[in-house]
Amino acid sequence: MPFADINDASIYYETHGEGEWLLFAHGGDGTHLGWWRQAYFFRNYYKCLIYDMRGLGQSTGAVNYEEGWRDLLGLMDHLEIENAHINGWSAGEWTVSKIAQDHPERVRSLIMTDAPFGFFTPALSKWSQGMIDQLTGGSTIRGMAGGAYFADHYPKDVFLSGLLGRLNEHNRPASSEEALQDYGKAYREWRDAEPGDYSDFPVPSLFVVGETDGLTVPWLMRGTAERVRGAKLAVIPRAGHGTPREQTEIYNALLLEFLQTVDQQRRDPTYVPPKWSLVEYFHGLSGIA
Repeated sequence: MPFADINDASIYYETHGEGEWLLFAHGGDGTHLGWWRQAYFFRNYYKCLIYDMRGLGQSTGAVNYEEGWRDLLGLMDHLEIENAHINGWSAGEWTVSKIAQDHPERVRSLIMTDAPFGFFTPALSKWSQGMIDQLTGGSTIRGMAGGAYFADHYPKDVFLSGLLGRLNEHNRPASSEEALQDYGKAYREWRDAEPGDYSDFPVPSLFVVGETDGLTVPWLMRGTAERVRGAKLAVIPRAGHGTPREQTEIYNALLLEFLQTVDQQRRDPTYVPPKWSLVEYFHGLSGIA
């Protein structure tokens, strides 16, 4: 089983497929297994890297989402990955957005799935105060995540997701009070942070959010994407906070189109993608201009 000694931690990872690199950073308290649907699909097009963040799954060390970028960058160096497409899901956004902002030469494209963490905007400030208010009022992060369509139509998949989730259940806040204790400091910092300037952001970016995501809500993702130069936004119907598993076929097709367009434009800067696209379709379907 492959492990890499990175920054005083032993990081478990797997690679699947061949070609240009496509890296996946999982969400809070998840593992590399959360990306199995994507690794299975994209291995036919890219060389996929999935891994366990420190302190989660089979990786050692103390959990630290905000510093996770150091481990992923170290893993890229370990595997001699010069540059790659990078995709973060939920808490994994801290990891990928930091690398894209501080080391854009290492990033072919950035995909922000179900969270905009790392981009400081008025929308993030407003959302952070809202999270403090909701958790203070007794709401739970799991309760806000949505996903009713998935639960109603794919009960076996929900059961499997629950089993996988329990692999790191000891790291998950058990109540709204614990969640506020764990994340309150970050929410207050984001609420009070000065907005960043992303008008010259050099990395092609795609923001994806579930239409019924009550956690990192669509207006938050829209408010972030609007401030990142050239960013595309896709709102996926009938999906909550888990679009990669809740609407897998749509999500994978959407990402594939985006990635292949980026690759084509790298080869030929004059390339103009087709007028109609999945990104534009889902953009318009949810009424976002």
